[in-house]
Amino acid sequence: MTSLRRRTQLALAAFILIPVAVVLSNLGTEADEIRVAAVSNATSLLSEAPFDHSDRSNFMGARACIDCHRSEYVSWLNTAHYNNRANRFEGKETSIDTKYRAITGNTDLCYTCHSLPHEERFGRRFVESGTSCESCHGAAGSETGWLNLHAVYGPNVTRMEHETLEHRSMRISRCEEAGMVRSERQYLIAKNCFSCHIVGDTNLIQAGHKSSFDSFSLIPYLLGEVRHNFHQDQRQNAKAPTLLTARQGVSPVLRVRMYFVVEQLARMHVALTNIGRLPSEDDLDGAVADSMLDIVDDAAGQLEEFAEVLLEEENTEGEVLTEDQVAALIAAVDIFTEFDDLDEQTRAAATIAAQQVDLLATEFEQLHDGEKLSVLDVEFLEDLGDPVGEALKP
Repeated sequence: MTSLRRRTQLALAAFILIPVAVVLSNLGTEADEIRVAAVSNATSLLSEAPFDHSDRSNFMGARACIDCHRSEYVSWLNTAHYNNRANRFEGKETSIDTKYRAITGNTDLCYTCHSLPHEERFGRRFVESGTSCESCHGAAGSETGWLNLHAVYGPNVTRMEHETLEHRSMRISRCEEAGMVRSERQYLIAKNCFSCHIVGDTNLIQAGHKSSFDSFSLIPYLLGEVRHNFHQDQRQNAKAPTLLTARQGVSPVLRVRMYFVVEQLARMHVALTNIGRLPSEDDLDGAVADSMLDIVDDAAGQLEEFAEVLLEEENTEGEVLTEDQVAALIAAVDIFTEFDDLDEQTRAAATIAAQQVDLLATEFEQLHDGEKLSVLDVEFLEDLGDPVGEALKP
């Protein structure tokens, strides 16, 4: 890591971020408390969950999507996500949720990942389904929700192909402000996935839950059973979102290249966030913190490898990327290094590091669309393996 950081020192000096080393090593000073507050305010929208699982009224349920997205709905019915409902295992004497209830007095956390928010019916909980549309794309309901915004292309009954660029920009902005996680926002989607596929709650792990899923890699699932790209043709499950392909030329290979990078940034963010949410500073010496740091270490190591080949090898356009073009990846590696090297790690430092990773991921997505990342194909993507599960073919 040292040689790579030395080569990119000047590029990172110009990077518009509060220096990580300063923030992490001087949290006790008044000046740095002001800096920390500034970072928190600037990144609040990025660091918060895209949706609030505690408010059932904001969730419409998967059936609200079926009129316009029939094939997507059928595809979802054939996934493990659909059968992931929390009440399929609730109450079993030896189940994790029973042990978790014994520790905490409730099983509310289980519903965060295994379902949309539950409803109370006849004195017991009812869950419509497991992980579904709004689990990934954000709660769609309420008066300010995005459900009725995202398919309005202009006044009266303007068709999608006649929407003006100005209106499209306004519509997308309003949808994202309402909490919609659009397929174009690959980092946010990846962060959503890993917010469930990396478990950092100490009580849940004490009850027997895995802390992470070593076999889980995002891309094989996105190309496999969770693939649902039918928008322009409900009989054809494309390998990439069809509107992005039609409007921006975002091919499946470009999507995969971007996911390959932002997946690691999402892993870093979620694991660091979990460290920041540990019950006490004493837990930083425990097994859960060690597991989270292993995830961050692994992700940082992969990002460092990506940066090295991008800086050294020509892509299909005959270019070697500049230090500025990979600065976000190197900065993410430095974030882990600085946190790992602290004499006394704190939960606050982990939270700040997670927020910094959020900013870096956004910078990377704004700079790249996958076109210039072709060297990753040969070096890394061939090792991904086959898609997990079968993509629906109506």
